[in-house]
Amino acid sequence: MKSRIHAMQKQIDRLEREKMELSMSKAPLEARIRQKEDAWIKERERLCAEIESHQMSSKESDERCRELEMKNEALEEQNMRLRLEARRSAATSNVSDGMAGGGGGIQDSWSERLNSNKEIKDLRKEIKNKDDEIKSLRIEKVSLESEVFGCQQEIETLERNYDELEKDYQEMESSKSQNIEAEIQLQVLSTEHTAMTAQLNATCADLEEIKTRAKADLQAKDNNWKSRESDLLFEMSVLKSRAGKAANEDVTMGDGEGEEDPAILKARIEERDRRITELEEQLLGGEQLRRALHNRIQELRGNIRVFVRTRPFLPNDGAASHSSIDILPDGESLSIQGKHVGEGHGFKFDKVFAPSTGQDMVFDEVSEFVQSALDGYNVCLFSYGQTGSGKTHTMQGSGNGAMRGIIPRAVEQILSQAAIMQSQRWTFTMKASFLEIYNEDLRDLLVMMNSDGSMKSRESRTATKLSIKRNAEGKSFVDGINMVDIDVGNKSNGLAQLETVMTAAARARSVATTKMNAQSSRSHSVFMLHLCGSNEESGTVVQGALNLCDLAGSERLDRSGAASDARRLKETQAINKSLSSLGDVFTSLANGSKHIPFRNSKLTYLLQDCLSGDGKALMFVNLSPTVESSNESLCSLRFAQRVNQVELGKASRHVQFGTKGGSSRR
Repeated sequence: MKSRIHAMQKQIDRLEREKMELSMSKAPLEARIRQKEDAWIKERERLCAEIESHQMSSKESDERCRELEMKNEALEEQNMRLRLEARRSAATSNVSDGMAGGGGGIQDSWSERLNSNKEIKDLRKEIKNKDDEIKSLRIEKVSLESEVFGCQQEIETLERNYDELEKDYQEMESSKSQNIEAEIQLQVLSTEHTAMTAQLNATCADLEEIKTRAKADLQAKDNNWKSRESDLLFEMSVLKSRAGKAANEDVTMGDGEGEEDPAILKARIEERDRRITELEEQLLGGEQLRRALHNRIQELRGNIRVFVRTRPFLPNDGAASHSSIDILPDGESLSIQGKHVGEGHGFKFDKVFAPSTGQDMVFDEVSEFVQSALDGYNVCLFSYGQTGSGKTHTMQGSGNGAMRGIIPRAVEQILSQAAIMQSQRWTFTMKASFLEIYNEDLRDLLVMMNSDGSMKSRESRTATKLSIKRNAEGKSFVDGINMVDIDVGNKSNGLAQLETVMTAAARARSVATTKMNAQSSRSHSVFMLHLCGSNEESGTVVQGALNLCDLAGSERLDRSGAASDARRLKETQAINKSLSSLGDVFTSLANGSKHIPFRNSKLTYLLQDCLSGDGKALMFVNLSPTVESSNESLCSLRFAQRVNQVELGKASRHVQFGTKGGSSRR
């Protein structure tokens, strides 16, 4: 135990160092990103304003140039028309000179000619003015064209600057994504550190209690031995005095008998201790046999197994150190403090875990249950409890070490067993899917992943409407859900694919901060592992399924503070409604009702096959040790007591045996 505590302390120190390094590298990176973003935004706004002004001026210059070109064409046309009129006037004047005769005719033609010459001079003067105007317009056009060319060059420069800024922005986005990854890693390390510290504190508390109990036992035994020693000494003195009073007894023989008495008494004591040890071993073996027979009876009845786990105290619990829950030594019973002083309630379940129990010991108790999925059973394991009681930690855990939860450990066990069975000509395929039920809507948490485990591009990430349907055999399935292949042949690759699946699901799941939990799950999540095995020699085909459900926590509005937020209020109402429907289903099953209301919620409809006698079911009840949560814990324990009395009947195994004439199914 000391070596385990020392190893846990070393791991906590390592996590502290990694957390400090990530925190130190996070601050300058965020400051640099903020400075870059501010500078980029200001420069982009300035360049966009300059580009718009230059584009407006370029547009105005183009319009003015077109107007000048049109005016130039009109003036040239007018110039041609005036020249044509001047030629016609000159021709008319010559004709008038040749035809002139008599005094009156000559005078009229002469005046006409003078008028024509005057008009010609005016026209020539106007033509000259128009030519000057055309030249000035051409000069202005050239200057405008040069100005437009300059604007185009400036626009090209601005576009190049924009491309550089776009490149810097992409680099900043990349740095930002790296920062987000660092934050996620920091959060995982913080969660793992908190869980490790809480477990270490609970272990230290258990060790202190064991030490105190051992000291008390040692003191009691010491007092007992001293009392027995005093009695033996008194008995020896009595025997010696009796031996001395005998007149005919030899003194030497009397001394020899006095020396033999302690040895005889010591032998008797050793024989008694050996007998006590044998009886304790027989009692332990009988207790193990009783538990095995009890589990067998429960399996034959089809009872839903119920395990209870109490989490240790966490930093956000404040200075509270007195637990409202007392775990009894038999590992199956507990007592919880009631509302009033001195009021207590006792419960007994299939297994009760103390706060110091690690993730490995918890999984050891359910490993046989998980193994049933490889044997062709539909297995369902779901965690129930109030917000902040440790449901997600039990099911998913954190990190890749001792804090891993049931989901990664279950997949690892199945991969190991599948590898062993390959030597017996068994071939297995494994597909994983992950969904959440948020406000009575099914959401695929792996929508961004391909079937081979790779990430989809942004364009192909389209969310498909999920629905629960029934196949030809009457079994339920989720239509439209994305399934990811898990490599069964290579264990390391399979575990790496599982880690990618868990990370993608954790990012997509709906969580929020409440007064009771900083990372409160606002939906029910269901991890589904579909197994199919076939044996070439016998033709046997086995189909099993492992459903691991992390239910959203039941909570009261006054404690969670969700009533002040409309969105949180709607989420809480949907969560409590679905959990109430789950309770109605268990009540109907316990009463043997003909109609079971599975369709009252998406959660119960999805778990119908596992809760209707077709599979095996196990419920984890997670409890908070604080006195403030004793009412919610008491409600959870009473609900679990009702669930433990439900008999589903013997589970059916999904195996298809090969025969000469075809196949048979069981």
